[in-house]
Amino acid sequence: MKRILSMILVCMLFISLVGCGGKSEQGASSTEPKSDAAESETKEPFKVILVVTGQLGDKSFNDSAASGIEMIKNDSELNVETKIIEIGRDQTQWEPTFTDLAEAADYDVIVTNGSNAKETVVKVAGMYPEQKFIMYDTTLKDDEKLPNIYAMSYKQNEASYLGGVLAASMSETGKIGFLGGSEHPVISDFLVGYIEGALSVNPDIEVYVGYIGSWSDTAAGKTSANAQLANGVDVIFPAAETAGLGAIEAAKDAGKLAIGVDSDQAMLYKGVDEAMANTILSSVLKNVGDSIHRAVGLEVKGELKWGDYEVIGVAEGGTGLADNEYFRANVPEDVIKAIENAEAEIKDGSVTVSTALGVDQSVVDKIINSAAPGR
Repeated sequence: MKRILSMILVCMLFISLVGCGGKSEQGASSTEPKSDAAESETKEPFKVILVVTGQLGDKSFNDSAASGIEMIKNDSELNVETKIIEIGRDQTQWEPTFTDLAEAADYDVIVTNGSNAKETVVKVAGMYPEQKFIMYDTTLKDDEKLPNIYAMSYKQNEASYLGGVLAASMSETGKIGFLGGSEHPVISDFLVGYIEGALSVNPDIEVYVGYIGSWSDTAAGKTSANAQLANGVDVIFPAAETAGLGAIEAAKDAGKLAIGVDSDQAMLYKGVDEAMANTILSSVLKNVGDSIHRAVGLEVKGELKWGDYEVIGVAEGGTGLADNEYFRANVPEDVIKAIENAEAEIKDGSVTVSTALGVDQSVVDKIINSAAPGR
């Protein structure tokens, strides 16, 4: 009897061990690494916020930046969650906003316009080294090259050189105009390129230069343009965001021509105001949206070069002239060919366009005076 009981106990122990072994193997299989597909389903989205130092709806620079965020949002390969906020032009509000965003640490990258917010961003980035910032439309000095900042600037001077070729080629009076929102190194960079491009076509061209004193006042833009048009200007190039649209309207009303800026502004009026669309020969483009999309894409892949900046021009596709149906309909073939030749010369280095960035003001003044009316 004892022998039978012992055998029963041994069998029960054996069954128990086999059962435990089975459960152990099943548990081990459940802890195997997840497949790539499973990981992609559970991975937290990369988060990016665009801080607009101004307002959207300018149909120019800020809207171009916002288009980049839209590209990122719709790029299925990136898995990025996006947001845009507008903080206006009151610079006393900028530092608190960037500080709050960095402190909250809700976004992997904060994107903003460095041409006017760089000083603030550099200060906040130094206080919050874990927060990454991408700035567009600016360069970095050595003491600003922090490991959590990436910046990009654009050779707007190259694109506006092409705009100057276009303006001088289309002018019948030999007088063309330029209007900036205000005096600023980037606006001066547009200007020197525009003048040099115009002079390459007509050494006797006269370039009227003015500043609206606003980036948003379309009425002021129209008034400033009318003053130039009254002096015989027949092609005008406003680099002034929303205020520049008033200058284009003045050109339309006077039966003259204009060149847009930053975005392809003729397409804003397609099917809405064909007279305005046909007034805009082309637009000097800074492909801000594309560059933001590119930078965020590189960061998601771990390939963005932090602590430095890149300069993007005609050769890199970062700047250029808009080529659309209005450009093709209103610009003669020989002028288009001249623009294409100028573009090729910039790309191969046979033409080097002067810049207003990082140079003494006397250099800029000399270029402006070289095409001044009545010189």
